[in-house]
Amino acid sequence: MMASLWVRRLLTSCDGIGNKLVRAASSFDSVMKPLEGFKPTPSFKITVVGSGQVGTAVAAFLLARNLTKNLVIHDVKYDLATSEALDFSHASAFLGNPIVRACGDGNRTKNSDVIIITAGARPSGKTRSRLDVMHKTVEILKSVVPKLAKLSPKAVFIVICNPADVMTFAVQRIGNLEKHRCFTTGCHLDTARFRYLIAKRLKVPTSDVKGYVIGEHGSTAVPVWSSVTVGGIRLSDIVKDLGTAKDAEKWSDLVDGILNAGVHVSKAKGYTNWAVGLTTSDVVACMLQNTGKVCCVGTDVKGLYCLKDSVVLSVPCRVTANGISHIMELPLTEDEHKNLLKSADTLLSAQCSLKW
Repeated sequence: MMASLWVRRLLTSCDGIGNKLVRAASSFDSVMKPLEGFKPTPSFKITVVGSGQVGTAVAAFLLARNLTKNLVIHDVKYDLATSEALDFSHASAFLGNPIVRACGDGNRTKNSDVIIITAGARPSGKTRSRLDVMHKTVEILKSVVPKLAKLSPKAVFIVICNPADVMTFAVQRIGNLEKHRCFTTGCHLDTARFRYLIAKRLKVPTSDVKGYVIGEHGSTAVPVWSSVTVGGIRLSDIVKDLGTAKDAEKWSDLVDGILNAGVHVSKAKGYTNWAVGLTTSDVVACMLQNTGKVCCVGTDVKGLYCLKDSVVLSVPCRVTANGISHIMELPLTEDEHKNLLKSADTLLSAQCSLKW
C-alpha cells in the first residue's frame, strides 16, 4: 500500500499536460520568464483504455514510434495503470520526452484525439466460451464508453478488444458514434500476414505483394485471392484455380497461417500482443500522416457488398486524420462474395445476441 502511494506521488510530481507542468515549486522558477500572450498548441493526445498485455504493447509502440507526446493509460486498476505510466516515464529521454499519465476515473482522457479500447474480459475459470467473454466485455464497455465519448466528442475510437468486429458494433451503439470515427483494426493484421506468407513462398519482399483479407477478424475471414498482385502481376493470371480446392499448387494451405496465427501464438504465450500493438500503431501513423492510405479495417458496411443489415466487417478503407473517409468496394469473385456473406452472417448472429 505504501509503495503504491509512493508511485502515485512520484508520478504526480513529474506529471504534466501541454502547457501546464504539475511539479513541486523550485528556486529554478526564478529564471523561467513567461512571455505575455503566449498560448501553447495542444499536443496530439491518445488514450489507451486497458493496461493489460495488449494495452501496454499498444502504448509501447505508440511511444517508440513517436506518434504522440501526450499519452493517457486508462484502467480501473489505477495502481497498475500508474505503474505502467511511470515505467514509460522513466525512459522518456529515449522516447522524445512524452508525457505519460495514468487515469482511473476517465477524467484525464478529456479532449483525446484518439481513444484505443483494449479493455475486455478474457477466457478463464468459468468464463470459457466466446459468447460469455463477449457479454462480459460489453458490460465493461457500457461502464466506460459513454463518459469517454462525452469527454472527447471529436475523438476517433479504435476498438481492438475481442471479438473486435462485434465489440466495434457495440461501441458505436453505446457511444452513439458515427461509423467513420469508430472502427477496428480488424483484418489489417490478417492482411499483413497474408502478404507475408505469399512473399515468403515466392521469396520476394513483402512490400512487393498486394492483396487483402476481408470480413471477420477471425475464423470466417476471406482471403481475396483475386486481388493478389506480385510486382504488379496478378497471381491468379499465373496460377490456375488459385486458392481453390482445384489448385494443384495448394496455395489455400496458407490460409491456416493467416486465420489461426493468433491461436497458435496464444497456445504458447497465453495471449497475443506485439503484432496487435504494431498493427494499431500503424493505423494511428496513417491517421497522423493524413494521406488517405488504404487499410483493411472494420466498420459498419451496411449498403455495400449487397449487405442490407448493419454489420461490422473489415474491407479496404481510406484512413485519414478524422477516421474513415471512404469504404472501397472490392470486385470479388462469386465464391469470394459468398464467403463474405457467410462471414457477415456469423457476425450478425453474434451482434443479435448482445444484451443491451
